[in-house]
Amino acid sequence: MVRIIYFDLETRKHAEDLRPNDVDAGWDCLRRGEGGVSALALWDSQDRWLHFYDDFTIQAAARHLEAADVVVGYSSAAFDVPVVEGLVGRRLALRNHVDLYQEIAAAGAHRGLVGSKGDCTLDRIAKKNLGRGEINHGAHAKEVALKGRWAQLFNYCADDVQLTRDLFRYTCEHGGLHVMTTFVTIALPDWLRSSGLEST
Repeated sequence: MVRIIYFDLETRKHAEDLRPNDVDAGWDCLRRGEGGVSALALWDSQDRWLHFYDDFTIQAAARHLEAADVVVGYSSAAFDVPVVEGLVGRRLALRNHVDLYQEIAAAGAHRGLVGSKGDCTLDRIAKKNLGRGEINHGAHAKEVALKGRWAQLFNYCADDVQLTRDLFRYTCEHGGLHVMTTFVTIALPDWLRSSGLEST
């Protein structure tokens, strides 16, 4: 069976913390790992279990991700993967990587679908397709961590992973996702589509 790992992370700091006068530069710093990781959750189809890491165990998290046949995330190519790479100081050797956000953006562009990034957040896409959204927002992650409310933080991160997993399964089952007012087809290889249905 194909081993699929779904993952998400929250950083310890915000872009504004790292570059108060230049938020774009702050996001670049986050992607280099300078903001740390307060919570990283991944769901592994091999043992059907949620695993948790932080920046103290990030090397183990990297090895876990690299053990997957396929890694699935949401905006993970532009953010989550670079953050992990920045913290471990090397490129991750991922066999296959599916970023659902990138797939949605590419499919939407192909259809001439124009919308803002806000139209395609995990929360909005999940509500549109699954009937439920995020239980919290990443902007609150730092405050939750500072208050020592670790259970809340990890539950939030884990819920995002489960949303990502269920959106991927929906994509495999229906051939695409509802985005704004239309349905966009997302082309996945047959082996991955069938594996996505088997893994949940």
